[in-house]
Amino acid sequence: EFADLVWGGDKALCRRVARALHRCFCQPSATMGDVAQFEVMIRTLMSQSNEERNRAEAAFEELCKQPEAAAPLLCAGMTQSADETVRSLTAVMFRKRVTVEFYNQLTPPTQIALKGALIAAVENEQMHMVRKKIADTTGEIAAMIIEDPEGSWPEMLPFLFQSGRSANAPLRESAMLIIARLTFAASEVLVQNLQVVLELCSATLQDANKDVRLAALSATCNFVVAISEQRATLESTSGLVPVMFGVLSTALNENDEESSRQSLEEFIAVAEEAPKLFRKFLDPLVTMSLQIVTAENLEDQTRFLAVELLLTISEQAPGMMRKHTIFLSNMVPMALKLMLKVEHMDLAEWNQTTDDDDDDESSSLDVGKDALDRLALSIGGKAVFQLAFQQELVPTFLAHPEWVYRHAALSCISQIAEGCSKQMKAHLKDIVEQIACRFVDEHPRVRWAAINAMGQLETDLGPDLQDGYHARVLPALVHVMEDAANPRVQSHAAAAVINFTENCKKEILIGYLDGLLGKLVILLQGGVRIVQEQAITAIASVADCVEDAFAPYYAGIVPTLKQMLTQCTSKEHRLLRGKTMECISLIGIAVGKEVFRNDAKEVMDQFFATQSTAMDPDDPQASYLLQAWGRVAKALGQEFIPYLHVVMPPLLQSAGIKAETEIADEDGEEGEDEEGIAHVVIETDTGTKKVALKTSALEEKETACNMLVCYFAELQEGMFPYIEGVAGLMIPLLAFVYSSEVRTAAAALMPELVRAAVVSLSKNLCQPTFVATLCAMIFDKVVKAIVEEPEPEVQLALIEALQESLDHGGAGCLGNVDGLYTKEKEVLESLAAVTGEVLQRAQGRAEARTDEDFDEEEEEEQEEESMRDDTLLDQIATCIGKLAKTHPAGVLAHFNADHLQLYSGLVSSGITAHRRIGVCVFDEVIENLEEPGQGMMMQLLPHLVALVADPQPEVRQAAVYGLGVCAQFGGAVFAGAAPQVMQAIQQMMGAPDARSEANVMATDNAVSALGKAIEFHGASIDRVNAVQFFIQYLPVTGDAAEGLVVHKRLVLLLEAGEPVVFDSPEAMLPKILVIFAAVLDTETIDEEGTAKVKALMTRLNQDARLAGPTTAAFQALNAEGQGKMTALMAA
Repeated sequence: EFADLVWGGDKALCRRVARALHRCFCQPSATMGDVAQFEVMIRTLMSQSNEERNRAEAAFEELCKQPEAAAPLLCAGMTQSADETVRSLTAVMFRKRVTVEFYNQLTPPTQIALKGALIAAVENEQMHMVRKKIADTTGEIAAMIIEDPEGSWPEMLPFLFQSGRSANAPLRESAMLIIARLTFAASEVLVQNLQVVLELCSATLQDANKDVRLAALSATCNFVVAISEQRATLESTSGLVPVMFGVLSTALNENDEESSRQSLEEFIAVAEEAPKLFRKFLDPLVTMSLQIVTAENLEDQTRFLAVELLLTISEQAPGMMRKHTIFLSNMVPMALKLMLKVEHMDLAEWNQTTDDDDDDESSSLDVGKDALDRLALSIGGKAVFQLAFQQELVPTFLAHPEWVYRHAALSCISQIAEGCSKQMKAHLKDIVEQIACRFVDEHPRVRWAAINAMGQLETDLGPDLQDGYHARVLPALVHVMEDAANPRVQSHAAAAVINFTENCKKEILIGYLDGLLGKLVILLQGGVRIVQEQAITAIASVADCVEDAFAPYYAGIVPTLKQMLTQCTSKEHRLLRGKTMECISLIGIAVGKEVFRNDAKEVMDQFFATQSTAMDPDDPQASYLLQAWGRVAKALGQEFIPYLHVVMPPLLQSAGIKAETEIADEDGEEGEDEEGIAHVVIETDTGTKKVALKTSALEEKETACNMLVCYFAELQEGMFPYIEGVAGLMIPLLAFVYSSEVRTAAAALMPELVRAAVVSLSKNLCQPTFVATLCAMIFDKVVKAIVEEPEPEVQLALIEALQESLDHGGAGCLGNVDGLYTKEKEVLESLAAVTGEVLQRAQGRAEARTDEDFDEEEEEEQEEESMRDDTLLDQIATCIGKLAKTHPAGVLAHFNADHLQLYSGLVSSGITAHRRIGVCVFDEVIENLEEPGQGMMMQLLPHLVALVADPQPEVRQAAVYGLGVCAQFGGAVFAGAAPQVMQAIQQMMGAPDARSEANVMATDNAVSALGKAIEFHGASIDRVNAVQFFIQYLPVTGDAAEGLVVHKRLVLLLEAGEPVVFDSPEAMLPKILVIFAAVLDTETIDEEGTAKVKALMTRLNQDARLAGPTTAAFQALNAEGQGKMTALMAA
């Protein structure tokens, strides 16, 4: 303000003077001696000596514990040092150490000075690489300050807007680099200055300086991603797209491939979040990308990024790309052309390798295959199948004289099988034949590709392929196993058998066992290791499929396997030995303990010997051993318990293995993952954390967690000594962020722990307090995890775990320490929260259907998502029912107006499944509350009566089931509504199509409800009419479960001398005998009911008044009916 007054409104001059004054009076203070020592420390951080570097790191950490002292030195090192390396490293350390906590400990003058130092460094740094690091640091610090509710840096954006227009190119570049870092934190302010931002981006994207253009592209793309959810704002940025393309075009024209790749990577980031920004410019984008892919003069890395851009857009906006002719007509040919570039090697060398033909992820072959796979899954099978099988592509390639074409065609079929499964099933006979005939191709790599394709189809098109074409496939695979000159081919044929068995019916495979197992045993004994490894797994898969039918082959195979365990001890045979363990253990389960018992001890001794030796960290035997022990436990059952002391310590160690390591991000760049290491960035309560995951350790942990589920499920109270330790290890893993498989396994284990504890209590192995404490730990964590879990599939596993744990724990297992039923409230709230998430996703799908690109393929994807969510809602309904059964008082206390409103919303939904599930929620509650739920019934009955007329039978079925529950437990509440209920039920039963396939289940439930009304409310209804209606509908033929209930109720009525029947025996007994004859020997009547029917018939035949009508009714039955009744009476 002072400067403004003095210099008469010259804003530019004011800002320059203000910055000069700021530098003079507000720079952080540090003495020359301190700065010099600080520079020495920074240089020492780069020392080659570990000892010196460690001392410097310790000193730096100690300094940073005093932010007020550290800040001036960091600023001085970054702005005043004459040493470029010191300024560079200080900028990096500045970004790492100046956190929100650090910054908030600074005094206001030091905060101001720190911000001034950053701006000064941006303005004054001359070295390009240092300047970029300073800009990155400034952007990160600015974002941190702006995101902090207490933070403020109002000078930053005006500085950036001015610097972006500066005559100084380095300053323009720095401004755009900082904006690139700020876009998410400051998106709201940037949108408020939208026109300024758009003009600045447009100008700098067209800057004469390459570095400025690239920085501008990064800033523009980041801004687009930041506002991707704001449709109107996003649309206003579309005018920048042509100049964004210009950055890439210029780089390509200048043969600057590094800049070209950077540009492509920025476009990919936009395609992931805002693909429809490119809608108006798809023609030039697709054309330019295809030109890059096909430009042989460009480096592969550049070309492959162009492929990635096209695929990303197709995955994120498939409906838009399905309409784009240039894209559709070129993608499959482009992918096939990439796949023609196969590494040529001598066949002898090829046969000595164990990697797939596409083991190099950056190879042209692999990029082409990946493109086809992703294209089929995104664009959909309908379009891709037609494109791939047009005459000039797959059919022509299959007949091509050059083997690489045939190889490419077969690889294409393999890659698109999953995405095109529906279309391939319609042409399965021809496709199977096209592949199988190439099993005898002249070139072994084509034979390998054919077998590989068949194996993939067995997985993606099973069981249709196995059911219809086993006679073509299995003999062909056995035949190609004779290709002894090409072990790679033999090995892959055995691998294809593994795939075949996964979706094969036992009855089908049994017919091939002699030839198949005979050939696999020959391969197993043949001595070529890669063949043995697949042959032994194939034998295991066959045993797993045919189960006890494997017993006749047991004696001929298991001795060889035991011999391999003892003899294959060298390092190169570790995988083979692990697979041998797998095979023996699967055979043990298949044949059962009676057959396996005699060999089990010898086998387990070998397992123990292996476990007792020191194994290398990468030894594959460790994983196989974990699983093999579990299978042996399943095979032997309780007989395995004595071995638990051997198995459990290493298993618990593997389950508790730490797979993750937090790593420092020294330069902020995401490097490529090392082999066996995956880098992930996760959000925690304390901010973002970058973590390195060791994939082998993670896989070991996943395997161990799944094995624990197996042990507890099989051995129950036999696991009592380990319950407490396992619970302490596994309960926290319900929130293990790095693996959904670990979380799912932990969820599956929770009910098994509860059951094991309850059974242990029943056998006096523990006290009730032990079970109560365990249940409290489990339920607290499971309920919390349900709400926090991000993946619906894992949420489903958690809710199933909650329901099963309630079932095993029984009445009151949640505990009621405070008398307020707090735990029941928490359970209901967590289930309601998930229900709300499901409804939000449903709303999102409804909105997506209004999109102009919405089409048939996206509708199919939505159907799959809807089915997943419906399963989740069904499990919620079941869980609420179990909660009501085990904790009725708590549900009565807390199933309040909010829950009634939420689930009533489902009942009134336009989505059929939601209406059904909403009714089922209330059915579950009132059925399990019984009489105490009458208050809820009063509100519910009118809705149930109305829903009896719902157009969808599944909703009607749920409604009439609920009416039956109300009849059973509703007392006076139901009696008051009985006339309306009877009218609705009888109208439904009397409909002309009541017994049609679509309606019979609903009608059967209506009959059951009618029967309950007769039994519990005979005085409140027209009983004679109701009984006649009830009997005339029988027998129940659709819903077997309801049939048992209904037919039992009929027998009880007759045992009680039902007047409607016995007052008119000539009219009614013929129908009764028809019903009896129809239900005998079916699943709709049990042994008790059958015995009661026999006793009733004896009484009828012995009754002087009823014997004649009974005989006449018997004689009126058809021959089958008479035969069944005669057999009943003779039994």
